[in-house]
Amino acid sequence: MMKKLYYIIGLLTALFVVSCSESLEETYDEFAGDGMIRYLGKCADVEVNPGWERLQVVWKHNIDAGVKKVKITWKSDKGSGEMFANPCDPDSEDLMDTVYIDNLGDAMYTVRVNNVDANGRESLVEEKYGRPYSYDHEDLRSFSRGVTAFSRMGDKLAVVLDQDNENVKEMMLCFKDRAGVEHTWDMKAHTHDSLSYEQWGSAVELGRDYFFLLPDEVGVDIDFNQPIIVQRKGKLLGCVDEIDFKDETLNLNERLWSTAFSQLMLGVYGQDWENRVNEVETLEMDFDMTSMQDLMYFPNLKKVVLGKNRYMDSQYVKSNHSTTDEYVGLVMLQFLKDTRPDFTVERYNEHYFYQKDAVGTSFFDAYKKAGKLTDLAFEEKGNSNMLDKPVYTPLDTLGWEVTCSDTVYNGYKDNGAAMLLFDGLRHVVVDYGYGYTEEYDVEVYFEPAETVGASVVSVTYDMKTPQIVDGFKVGQPTRNQKGDTDYLLSNLKIEFSTDGYTWTNANYTDGSASIGNTPGEETYLLVPEEMRTPVRYIRLKMSNRPIGTISSLTKYCLRLGKFIPCTVE
Repeated sequence: MMKKLYYIIGLLTALFVVSCSESLEETYDEFAGDGMIRYLGKCADVEVNPGWERLQVVWKHNIDAGVKKVKITWKSDKGSGEMFANPCDPDSEDLMDTVYIDNLGDAMYTVRVNNVDANGRESLVEEKYGRPYSYDHEDLRSFSRGVTAFSRMGDKLAVVLDQDNENVKEMMLCFKDRAGVEHTWDMKAHTHDSLSYEQWGSAVELGRDYFFLLPDEVGVDIDFNQPIIVQRKGKLLGCVDEIDFKDETLNLNERLWSTAFSQLMLGVYGQDWENRVNEVETLEMDFDMTSMQDLMYFPNLKKVVLGKNRYMDSQYVKSNHSTTDEYVGLVMLQFLKDTRPDFTVERYNEHYFYQKDAVGTSFFDAYKKAGKLTDLAFEEKGNSNMLDKPVYTPLDTLGWEVTCSDTVYNGYKDNGAAMLLFDGLRHVVVDYGYGYTEEYDVEVYFEPAETVGASVVSVTYDMKTPQIVDGFKVGQPTRNQKGDTDYLLSNLKIEFSTDGYTWTNANYTDGSASIGNTPGEETYLLVPEEMRTPVRYIRLKMSNRPIGTISSLTKYCLRLGKFIPCTVE
């Protein structure tokens, strides 16, 4: 029995070995009624790559001796065609070959490659797809134009260069001067610029230099009545050709506003703020700004005032400066000084430009040493703004009803919502009876209950009779024990209502307002004149803040010292 089993296993093994011993050539053979049919060897490793108004076709030849031609066909809704290539020498070390299909339109092409023998019989087809690049291709619109922002500044052009890109081979800025002479400025070369200065025999690197005021030649002024053009050559993803892009003319009316500047201008001038830009001569900035680049768009700007409206205790100034990108900000202010000799910068409490480089030099001094800044200077005002606060007179709050979304903190309870109406210390009188009383002053503030999870807390003032509100005096609690600053808000939302049901925003920025968030800091919020109509209700909305954890869950709470409706002189 075992001998028979071994015999069967051996027979099956032999059959399996025989079935696997076909040659490569035999894989193309089939048997039909009249005998064996032989198929022609096909091409391999076919690729179709985009070029400029053409496609590159790459393939590997088959060494089948029956191949007499290689047939390449292409087809799309823009047309079709075919071409033939000669087979390669079977003894060649490199069997790869390439052809180009020229003069193609903007379409997706089906490309087929197959071999043909002397009798016209064809091999199996290899099919690929490709779309050539052309001026109609959407990817051309995403190719860098070299400058991310630009603006006329007097007789100069301010430009912000894009990052260096290895696909950009050539990028030139072309303009004419007032004498009609053409000038070119090599943007590609300047994408590699950086700033540094010597300190103790070593170079202190300050980073990339990408903000320029052109032309940099003395005595040359741009003729802004003539087009300013960007010329570019480069490659797109996967493209086998270098592309000579169409010239792009810079539109000097283009203004790409950042969100921070849009909100700043909206808050002051309302929805029509873009039409007010040309008339702005003085601009005040108080809170963090991602960048001051947009200052280039103000053609008549004469003064920038920094930090004037941050009314904060001097002990908190150094650790709570307003911030910005110091390279962009300082260079932008220098360009304003270069193009407007009477331009000035006022700075309070050293806001915005206080950071230092790797060796402890302020960036203001470092950029001067590197030659990027020349005669820029600040009029340092220190904390003199604390002696010149706006005059906001609190409304008479007698009889007002103050409620909170967290009803436990309605009215004048400890840390209740009505504590927001006290401008300063609250005078407390405690009557113990029997003729014994105690009087003292205490700081009060609003602090609702802690929650697990973020939420919005609202406080509503019912003034009982309609009144006109000109603005609000907002203040933070002065207490600064460990963790107290985590409770302090930097933003709130204010709404008005005449009936307690329908609410309108109290400013141009959807009711949202930034406030200083250091202990004891005051912020004065002005209601736009067109919104100063009689209202009965005021609603304050505040998002609570993460203040710690409990059982691995985040706790949220907030504090606010005062929120007082006022008239403004």
